[in-house]
Amino acid sequence: MGWQNATRSRPHAIERQVPSNRVLDENFWMQFGPVANPTMREKIILVTIDDVGRVGAATFNVKLVCDALNVSYSLINHHFGGRDELIAEASIRWYELYVEALWAAALDAAQNPEDRLRAWLRANVDWSSRYNGMSALLDYPTASSNVSDVISANHRAAMTEIAELNLARLVSLVIDVRRNEVGLYTFARGSVNRENLLAGMPVSMAAGAIAWSILGMSVWKAGRHLPTSAIDGVPEVVDALEDYFIEHLVDLARRG
Repeated sequence: MGWQNATRSRPHAIERQVPSNRVLDENFWMQFGPVANPTMREKIILVTIDDVGRVGAATFNVKLVCDALNVSYSLINHHFGGRDELIAEASIRWYELYVEALWAAALDAAQNPEDRLRAWLRANVDWSSRYNGMSALLDYPTASSNVSDVISANHRAAMTEIAELNLARLVSLVIDVRRNEVGLYTFARGSVNRENLLAGMPVSMAAGAIAWSILGMSVWKAGRHLPTSAIDGVPEVVDALEDYFIEHLVDLARRG
C-alpha cells in the first residue's frame, strides 16, 4: 500500500510522528477532556490530533495511529471513510478544544480585563505552538487541499459556529478593557448574538485587528519561520518579542 512505501522511504517518519515517551493512558486522554477511557473511535480522533499537531497533515501516516492503538486500518474506513475524512474530523475537534482553551485561560487569569485579554492572547500562541500542524491546516487550507475540501463539505457549519463564538468572546474582552470592568456575558455556540459580535465599529475593528495580529504571531512562532530561524540572535529574542507584541495588542484594545 502507499503508506507502506512512504514509511520505508522516510526512515525517520515514525520517530517524528510518534514520541518515544508517549503513553496512551488515562492521563493522555484526559488532556483532551474528562473521559479517562474514551471509545475507540474517540481514541483514534485524539491520537490523530496529537500526531497531526506534531507533523502536519501532509506527513501524517494514519497507519501509525492504527499501530499505536493496535487496530486494523479497516476501522478507519469503517468509522470515518478514509484518511482525509479522519483528519478533517480531528481538525474540527481540535479547533473546538482550542477555542475552549482560550476562554478557559481568560477565565482562569486574574480577574481584571487586561490580564484576561493577555491570557487569551498567550493561549493562542501556546496552542498554535503545541499543535502547529493542526494550526497550519486550518490557517493555510492549501497545505492539504483534499482535507480542506472535506472540511468545507462536511464541517463548514460547525467550524463557523465555533469561529463566531471565539470572535464574540474576543469582542467581550476588548469591551471589558475599554470599560475597565469585567462584564457578564452569555455565549452559546450556534446562538451568538451578532449585536455583541458587531458591538460598534471601533470595538469591532480593534477586535478584528487583534485577531489578525495574534494569528500572525502564533503562526510565526509555531512554525519557527524557516527564513529567519537561523539568523543569529533571532531565536533568542522570540519570547521577548512575544511579550512586547502582546502588550501592544492590549494597548490596541485599550485605545485603538
